[in-house]
Amino acid sequence: MSRSYISLGFAFVFFFAFADVGFAGPRTLLIGVDAIPYEVARKLTDPNLGEQALFKGLKGPAAVINTFPTGSYVAWTGLLRPLGVAKALGYEACHFDRQQAQLRGCFSLNTVPAPWKQMFDWYLKGIARKAIAYGWPKKYSVSEMEQGFDAFQASDKEFFGMYIVSTDGLGHVYGPEGLSDFLRKLDRGLLDLRERMLDKPFQTVIVSDHGMPGGQPLKNTWPGVKDAMDRAGLHVASSLERENDVVIVKFGLLSSFVLYTRKDIEAKVASVLVSVPGVDLCVLPHHEGWQVASARGDALIQRKQGPAGELWSYQILSGDPLNYSSIVVRLQERAVDKTKTWFPDEWWFDASKDHFYPDALYRLAEGFALVENPASILCSNRPGYMFGSLLTERAAIPTIGRLKWTHGALYRDAAFGFLMSDIPDWPISDAVRFDRALAPLAGLIE
Repeated sequence: MSRSYISLGFAFVFFFAFADVGFAGPRTLLIGVDAIPYEVARKLTDPNLGEQALFKGLKGPAAVINTFPTGSYVAWTGLLRPLGVAKALGYEACHFDRQQAQLRGCFSLNTVPAPWKQMFDWYLKGIARKAIAYGWPKKYSVSEMEQGFDAFQASDKEFFGMYIVSTDGLGHVYGPEGLSDFLRKLDRGLLDLRERMLDKPFQTVIVSDHGMPGGQPLKNTWPGVKDAMDRAGLHVASSLERENDVVIVKFGLLSSFVLYTRKDIEAKVASVLVSVPGVDLCVLPHHEGWQVASARGDALIQRKQGPAGELWSYQILSGDPLNYSSIVVRLQERAVDKTKTWFPDEWWFDASKDHFYPDALYRLAEGFALVENPASILCSNRPGYMFGSLLTERAAIPTIGRLKWTHGALYRDAAFGFLMSDIPDWPISDAVRFDRALAPLAGLIE
């Protein structure tokens, strides 16, 4: 028998032997973790730690510059956009429904649809279970990890996603120390899972949706916002029946907040808000783009399509609310044209990714595009401040004390999540925009 026939015979045997077990390479496990900052992951994976470094074999971490506001509903919608996720109804489960002109999902035990959650094969279901998990985040973050791993091991899906929510409560209560402890347990848990699944190898992607800055007791800007609006003749309401009604959606003790108003009073409301101590800046739609307002001044963000792609402009109206004037100068030098005002999207990203407000033009504009019911105004607090219910703030004091850690704002410590992977050809860089971070997974989704 000739060598060619022998080779052909082996090929048939090989094909039929592996056809029924899905011989198509390793499976893929996506682990979504809530609210673990880039800096926490970077320090724990530093190669200088030697044997103490975590997640050996995974590339990264890369800093993921996530959405604004930096909350889970918006951030996961942005992260999963390349995979085909639908828009969220609002910035959290509690949202303002523009069509019905009222708040929804705020005081109901009914589950509010969240398309981004449906992209995960395993996540903690039920409002009651989530509330319990937030009450005991150290225990439940590990429990979620273990349940997710068990579900993956029992599944035959080639691509499997799991989402751990308790780490958000862990960060709010214990800060970086608690999140570091969880990552050590996640590293150990992954090693154990691989040992249990030696006959079913898999590759891994780990991604976090935003950061968790803080360290000192946070001041609540809500009382100041309410007083300033009262003085300006604006009425905090649950609908927009009267001319000066303003709906404020309070969805926790975060460092950002969203408001809904009639179109003709948006600029007036923003000017009132930025006068409040602790409120850093607000952004609102403008007929030519988006207006950024702050006590430092105002600016206009514009976007247009150029011959080679998207172009952006940052036009200072007064002052410099984003402190981006030096970036404009650098981009003009790169273009060798001191009169130029429009620059490519990639130039803006490269020039601003390490700024205090990273990738702000894109993120501020997309803050109105990622939800079905976009706000009239989006506001970001300064470091050291939060915004939310006084009842929630005071109820926390007897149990965990004054809240010291939160997220939501535009600045980098709130924005930076992280990305790691051991997929061989995964393009890990130093920083990546939220809707590019998981784009390599698009081909793996059925």
